[in-house]
Amino acid sequence: MASSPERNDDLVVTRVFDAPRELVFEAWTQPEHLMRWWAPKNMITASCKVDLRPGGSFHYCMRAPDGMEIWGLGLYREIVAPERLVYTDMFADADGNPVPPTHYGASPEFPAETLVTITFAEQAGGTRVTLRQTVPPALKEREGMEQGWNEMLDGLAGDLESAASDREIVATRMFDAPRELVFRMWTDPQHVAQWWGPRGFTNTISTMDVRPGGVWEFVMHGPDGVDYKNKVVYIEVVRPERIVYDHVSGPLFHVTTTFADEGGKTRVNVRMLFESAALRNKVAEEYGAVEGLGQTLDRLGEQLAKRPNDVTITRVFDAPPSLVFKAWTDPKLVARWWGPHEFTNPRCEVDARPGGAIRIDMRGPDGTVYPMTGVFHEVVEPVRLVFTSTALDGALEVLNTVTFIDENGKTKITMQATVLKATPEAAWALSGMEAGWTQSFEKLGAML
Repeated sequence: MASSPERNDDLVVTRVFDAPRELVFEAWTQPEHLMRWWAPKNMITASCKVDLRPGGSFHYCMRAPDGMEIWGLGLYREIVAPERLVYTDMFADADGNPVPPTHYGASPEFPAETLVTITFAEQAGGTRVTLRQTVPPALKEREGMEQGWNEMLDGLAGDLESAASDREIVATRMFDAPRELVFRMWTDPQHVAQWWGPRGFTNTISTMDVRPGGVWEFVMHGPDGVDYKNKVVYIEVVRPERIVYDHVSGPLFHVTTTFADEGGKTRVNVRMLFESAALRNKVAEEYGAVEGLGQTLDRLGEQLAKRPNDVTITRVFDAPPSLVFKAWTDPKLVARWWGPHEFTNPRCEVDARPGGAIRIDMRGPDGTVYPMTGVFHEVVEPVRLVFTSTALDGALEVLNTVTFIDENGKTKITMQATVLKATPEAAWALSGMEAGWTQSFEKLGAML
């Protein structure tokens, strides 16, 4: 059922919690959680029953220190786990029958029912909750309602902290590599097989379909010869920011991995959420999951450090960033400078937007044509470009990150070319990559 349109005079409360979205949604819908936080300061939740389905209800009682009880009733309109809850809220009696607000001393203008919409959004490894309640802007109880919600959300934060610490295994690492590369290392089976698992483990990957609903099936071979079959189902894949999946082959757990860009480096946060604290502790003790996750991230760092063919070039051009950026994104301009000296570009197609394609056919002085294709991942005018390029029939794949910095009307460009894939057939191209970019920049400078 569609919810009512939002109004500008709605009561809105927003809070960010350091917990995965699934856990926050669970804390908002499971009685064992609600009993711990669903009441303002100096009150307790004395009763809470939940029938979590569209058309279902939740019936609760808040009790004050003097023994006074306030009963409420919510009727679910929309439930989209773990993204959204919509329900109508009203005062009720102990039997779940609606009563007028004046029954509990509310003002006569207090509405008989209000609509509450709660959204749960992933934010940097945590969850941003936005609560919207339809109440009249002139309602005298409005300020107290907002204060009550904030006090309740303070209680939710404490409940989440306790629940997460008991049920989670968490690890964070900072890698000296661009986010697009780290994300690629996490989603390309050829790369994953090289580093996944604790030290001494190897991997055989049969399927890795990285998309919502896709399946990843693999066998981890332990140093003692024991094989461990694994099956993962992807829930959310947002390139290059976030991967969420369920490990469904046992032991069961939910994983949220976020990738944050921090000045060209990448901060990775991994949260493994288990159904119970007992299961979390069992996995930690029997499988060494805490140490294993740490070693897995260490191995990823070691693989990222093995990039001898990467090229980084910095140049300052006597032109403003807006013009230099245009020279990288306007196909007519790109065709004039792309490639080494004596090369031309009879075909140059540039669709500079996230997901847009790039296709350049470079023609050498001997007439040989070298096609290059690619995809843009980030386009932030006039600050940053990130795109992958593929050449030599797929033998060479490179991640290109270009930044544009204004220096008193001039533009400092830093271009980092990170090799994602290189077969032996691409060795000659790798050896000339730095020289080729250097000559391209010379042509760009002359054009500008």
